[in-house]
Amino acid sequence: MHLLLNETTIELVDPAADTTLLHWLRESQYLTATKEGCAVGDCGACTVLVGELEQGKIVYRSVNACIALLGSLNACHVVTLDALQGPKLHPVQQAMVDCHSSQCGFCSPGFVMSLVVWWLNTPANGLATPAAFAQHRHGVELALSGNLCRCTGYLPILLAADQLAPMDRTAAPLFDQLGGYEKCLKLLQDMASKPRNEAAQAYLAPSNLVDLALAYEAFPEARLVAGSTDLALDITHGLKTMDRLIDVTGVEELRSIKQQGNDIHIGAGVSLSEVECFCQKDLPLMSDFLGRFASRQVRNRGTLVGNIANSSPIADTPPLLLVLDAKLVLLQGQNERTIALKEFNLGYKQTALQAGELIHSVILPLPKIGQRVFVEKVSKRAEDDISATCVAMSITQEQGLITQINIACGGMAAIPKMADVTQSHLLGQVLTLELIKKVPVWLAQDYQPIDDMRASANYRQQVTANLIQGFLQEAIA
Repeated sequence: MHLLLNETTIELVDPAADTTLLHWLRESQYLTATKEGCAVGDCGACTVLVGELEQGKIVYRSVNACIALLGSLNACHVVTLDALQGPKLHPVQQAMVDCHSSQCGFCSPGFVMSLVVWWLNTPANGLATPAAFAQHRHGVELALSGNLCRCTGYLPILLAADQLAPMDRTAAPLFDQLGGYEKCLKLLQDMASKPRNEAAQAYLAPSNLVDLALAYEAFPEARLVAGSTDLALDITHGLKTMDRLIDVTGVEELRSIKQQGNDIHIGAGVSLSEVECFCQKDLPLMSDFLGRFASRQVRNRGTLVGNIANSSPIADTPPLLLVLDAKLVLLQGQNERTIALKEFNLGYKQTALQAGELIHSVILPLPKIGQRVFVEKVSKRAEDDISATCVAMSITQEQGLITQINIACGGMAAIPKMADVTQSHLLGQVLTLELIKKVPVWLAQDYQPIDDMRASANYRQQVTANLIQGFLQEAIA
């Protein structure tokens, strides 16, 4: 495989499947400006820029190097803070200096890189009006949502971004220090045209469904990987060794996201950031909700299908997908079948996948006319945190009568689970305040949550009941 590291072309022959980008940068390339803070993708200290070819240009995104696997970066441009360490400071660095935005300094490299990618991808629109300022500030907050400051120094960092906002992006010296944008573009295009080493056995990256099926048939014990935002934790914290991985993100057929009729079809290689962007027009609730899903760095690599395939009881997206009656397209070689998402999770970390079978895509129905959808995530932090409970509901009424209702929760059971008892009592009833008061009693039959570090069982039960009652009251209104 080939990649461009800052301004140096690198060729790697069959790198170990479980080598993270951060480990390789620090231990093999001796680029130590990128720091390790948490090794789970939470703190953002290890943030780097990763550029990928898309429609004839390089698109740069922020990525957590601690949970990005080296093998996934073929024909990519990896930019670290080391590339900015020239005789003249990058405008982002200068703004950080001017605004005294660095305290202990350990998290500063990550903040700088997140601001650099925000600066590159955001047109300069000035701060002439309150509306322009509000839009700018919200964009900065989203860009920095995955960077944690341990010295509570966020205000100076935001002030540095304010100073950057009206500056001319075309004068950015980033590519001057990297040899120029056109040079980087040509290098990546040359790399992309070269076939990957067919003798590679550790990190397999098939480019089509046929090759994917052959690889999975040849190595049935191998784990499938997309963004590695969850799998990499087994490496960094679980200290597991993985001899072989099969990457699905290079499969062209799995990189598709499209709308067909009233359904959105989302392939297994589509990132959460891409889903967030695609859904803004016809399913804005999903886009808004994904703003609470981990961080921008994680959403840039993690996939919707990966969030489902992990079969975690605290996965954020399944409750919303369940109430929308989502379906999964499963693939085993050339054989395809479709099942309802509610049939996928059989138990804790147990799924309906058969041997050699994988999730090809998600079929996500858009809300029907008259159907209202609600979702709420409760966590200790607004962004970049795991939920204590996640509650979603869809409801349709005709003349006050509930003709359709789905309620699903995460964090309340061993799997993301529908509230079957509560639903059955509500369906066919006239929605009244007296009916809503009965929800906690029914809900206690649906869920028996546990105490853990995120919340007590009593807290989960009470908050979940409050949210459902609140959704129903809003439906009355």
